[in-house]
Amino acid sequence: MAPKVKTAAKKNTSFNKKKISLKKPVAKQLPKKHHVDDSDDSLDCIKFNSDSDHDASSLSEDEGGQVYDSDDLEDEVEKLKTSDPEFYKYIKECDKNLSKISESNDLSNDDDDDEDYEDEEEGIKSEKLHKPPDHLEIGSDESEFEEEFCKEGDESVITLSMIQSWREKLQNSKQKLKFITTATKAMTAALQRVTVDEINKPTPYKVEGSSVFNGVLQMCLFDLHPALLKFLKLPPGCTSKNMILKSKYWNKVKMTLRSYLTDISKLLNNVSSEDITCVLLKHLHQMIGFLSCLPTIVKPVLKRLVALWSANDSETVKVVAFLCILKLANSDPSAYLELVLKAMYVGYIANSKFITPKSLPGINFMRQSLTEMFSINEAVSYNHAFLYIRQLAIHLRNAVTLKKKENIQSVYNWQYISSLKLWSDILCVTLNKKQLQTLVYPLIQIIVGCIKLIPTVQYLPLRFHCISMLTKLSKETGKFVPVLPHILEVLSLVDFQKRHSKTSMRPMDFTCVLRLSKSQLQENVFKDAVVESVHSSLMEYLIVEAHTISFPDLVVPLIIKLKEFIKNCKNMNYTRKLRSILDKVKDTSNLISDKRGKSGISLYDLKAIQAWESDIKLAGTPMSQYYDSWFKLNQQQMARKLTNNIALGEFNIPTLIKHKPKQNGNDGPAELFPSDDEDFEANFGSSDDDKDNYEEEEDYDNDDDN
Repeated sequence: MAPKVKTAAKKNTSFNKKKISLKKPVAKQLPKKHHVDDSDDSLDCIKFNSDSDHDASSLSEDEGGQVYDSDDLEDEVEKLKTSDPEFYKYIKECDKNLSKISESNDLSNDDDDDEDYEDEEEGIKSEKLHKPPDHLEIGSDESEFEEEFCKEGDESVITLSMIQSWREKLQNSKQKLKFITTATKAMTAALQRVTVDEINKPTPYKVEGSSVFNGVLQMCLFDLHPALLKFLKLPPGCTSKNMILKSKYWNKVKMTLRSYLTDISKLLNNVSSEDITCVLLKHLHQMIGFLSCLPTIVKPVLKRLVALWSANDSETVKVVAFLCILKLANSDPSAYLELVLKAMYVGYIANSKFITPKSLPGINFMRQSLTEMFSINEAVSYNHAFLYIRQLAIHLRNAVTLKKKENIQSVYNWQYISSLKLWSDILCVTLNKKQLQTLVYPLIQIIVGCIKLIPTVQYLPLRFHCISMLTKLSKETGKFVPVLPHILEVLSLVDFQKRHSKTSMRPMDFTCVLRLSKSQLQENVFKDAVVESVHSSLMEYLIVEAHTISFPDLVVPLIIKLKEFIKNCKNMNYTRKLRSILDKVKDTSNLISDKRGKSGISLYDLKAIQAWESDIKLAGTPMSQYYDSWFKLNQQQMARKLTNNIALGEFNIPTLIKHKPKQNGNDGPAELFPSDDEDFEANFGSSDDDKDNYEEEEDYDNDDDN
């Protein structure tokens, strides 16, 4: 009877075919000293532990001292043919040369030392683990365990052929999840190429070369979203949060998408090209439906979108970033609208600290887009509006009561004025929301208090900004706001009889100014700008009230003040400009007085008064006709300023543009989608422009002499 054998089986060993346990009863018939090393899938050798006193090629000894030669071992193996045919067949399939056991003995391990022998006496055998090579080659795309063999620290270089194969699999393969994961890991590797200074998560791939980088981006931007929809069994173009969450496959892809969207956000933070930023934002706009289902990463992604919306110099980037924010807010207003409103308001205020001719269009766009966001939900918007308007009132109260420099500066700055303009626009747009309309009166009181805080000549530009807001609120809301006293007060503050001590060729514009310096007050263009602003403010406000039944009574102080000014002022340009308004105001007042006297309408009949005013407005008045002609001319002048250069006004003074030296070297991040466009802006300031500027300067000098 053969001695009992303790067979050592390798832990966690898997075969390509049916798994065989070596602890079966039949295996006990094998010699104790022999075991099968199944660390190699081919199972091409059988090892023997040799004793130093015996020949390892022909003999083996068990614990009881019994010696077996190779023939005996062949007999033992042949016995398996009848006792366990299945196991015997398996061994035959793995090794076709089992009949020559002596040859396999030559492949046994001859380097066993005395420690192995001592372990064998105790019944414990030490085995050498199978170690894969240091560098693994990427197999075919059909390999099911391709990523399992990629050890940490090993990176497989991505090639264009691999990318093309992955794109085809994303489009056609049924195993979408595997290739979706592969695409996201490739994006992570591409991200590491442009974020060399950051600590990135490990990835089994490596991107080398701009063409491969562009290929990875194109694969993710164009093929990943359709593949996700097909994998989740969703209809094309689906963005519904509820439908995505109800998909039974969502949990399988959730963590992959979380990592991928985080990488997209980081990539947006490291891209300087306007075109690439727009492409990434458009792709993110497609993925907003999936982003709304991942609340843990919404805040960092929203922070980056708000930064692009508020601080980026490109108008296209601002617009696309706003569309992403708007879609995110509409995806789940109850969860994200409040977060979006707060982030956008903070971004708007933070980037309104200084207003220049260059930054003015971007600030206007932010105000318009934020106005649209506050129109989505009345309840949420009211909470934010009440809180922020109350905060403005507290700052104004502290400035009025304490009268300290720091308190006054907290009111007389661009951030405060920009906030007032924002809430004025919001309340003018949300006329159908009664809850928000209750904030109109507090806002008007704050604007009036801001005008009266320091009623001096230096802050006349700020006064005109506030007058513009009051006029807009009166026009849009239909509420009467006494704006005329604040306009007429300007004619008393400025001494138009005093001669100027400085001469300037550049006209003064109050669009981007809140406070004037002492030197600016002494310039000749200062009074020109004041009269022009007074004229524009009167035109904007009078047209609002020109058709009302109370217009003749409203303009009595205006007529008195303008007559006084025209009588005392010696500058014909100023008197001519304001006299035209006075004449039209008188004609309109007489017209309305005559029709009001003939109508016989009772002052208590509000509906009849509204109908009468509508008829007057429809028929037109001398004031409305004069306003129409002035408005067209004013719009043309404003368009000319904006298209040429709002900072220089009517004088497009040529400037020198220095070429920046080209930087050589490839040490920095990879260039994304390199463009071949040339910088053609260096040709500005041609001789034709100089000629036009010279003619405009001559016209201005002639007007000034008159």
